[in-house]
Amino acid sequence: MSDNADADDLAPTMILGVHGVLDLDPWIRRAYEDHSFEEDMYSLVVKRTVAYGLSSFHAGGPEGERWGHNDAGGDWTQDGKIRQLAWLQVAVSEELRGQRLPVQPAATVLRDVLTRLGRFRLTGLHTLAPLHLAPDGRADLVDAAAWFALADPDPGASVDLTVSVWATETAALSAHASGILTAAQERTYDAMTIRPAPPDSPPTTAQDGLALPLAGEVQTDELRPGPAFLCRVREWSLDVATWTTEIFVDALRSTGTTAPALITVSARERTQQKGPTQPTMR
Repeated sequence: MSDNADADDLAPTMILGVHGVLDLDPWIRRAYEDHSFEEDMYSLVVKRTVAYGLSSFHAGGPEGERWGHNDAGGDWTQDGKIRQLAWLQVAVSEELRGQRLPVQPAATVLRDVLTRLGRFRLTGLHTLAPLHLAPDGRADLVDAAAWFALADPDPGASVDLTVSVWATETAALSAHASGILTAAQERTYDAMTIRPAPPDSPPTTAQDGLALPLAGEVQTDELRPGPAFLCRVREWSLDVATWTTEIFVDALRSTGTTAPALITVSARERTQQKGPTQPTMR
C-alpha cells in the first residue's frame, strides 16, 4: 500500500480485475505449491508497471505517471475453476487532463503478469472507474472500432458478452438506460452489436465468467445495479474486454454519470462451449 494514506484516500481510485482459469507453468506451479515461489501478484505488477513507465516506486520518479500504485493481488488456485486471477488498484493521476482512464494500460500489465506465469483462459473483467476524470473518448473509440473490425466476419465465430453497470443510487442508471444503450451503440461504429438484457435478468454481478467477491468490495459497497446489456463481438480477448469497458465508460460519461461506476464484462456460457472463442493466452 502507499505510504501516503491520506493522499491516496482522496485520490480517484480505479480497480481492474481479470477473471478466468490459469494453468501455471509446471516449474512455477511446483514452487507455488511448496511455498518457495518468491514472487506474488503485487511484486510482478510493480515490475511491469515500472517497465512501461506507468508509475514509479522511488523518489524523483518521472513526470507524467498514469497512476499511483495502491495494491494488487490474485487467486492462482490450480483447480480448473474460474478465479479472480489478477487485480490491480491504483490512484489515477489527476494531472493528465484529457487522457482516457488507463483501463487498457492496466489490463496490459495484468495480462503480461499472467502470461509470464503460464497460460490463462479469460472469462471476465470488472472495472471500477472514476468517471469524473473520463474525457470525451469518441474520437479514440473510432480507431478502436477499426482495429477490432479486423476479425473473422463469419457469424459462427462471434462471441456473446454480458455487460452490467453499477453506480450510486443518485446516478439513477435505470432511468438513463435508454440513453446509455444509444450512446454505447453509437460508440461501437458497427464493430459490435449491443442490445438490452432481458428485463427479468437478475441485478447481480454473479454472471458466468466472474468470480466473487470482486476486488473493490469496500469501494463498491454503496453502488447499486443499473441496466445490463448483451453484446456480440467477433472475437474474445482481454483487449476486447477493455474496449467494451471503454465504450460503456464513455456512454456513462455522456449521459451524465460522474460518480464512480462498476462495469463488468463477461463471456456468456454459450461461448465457453466453443473452443475457438475462448483462446488460451500465452
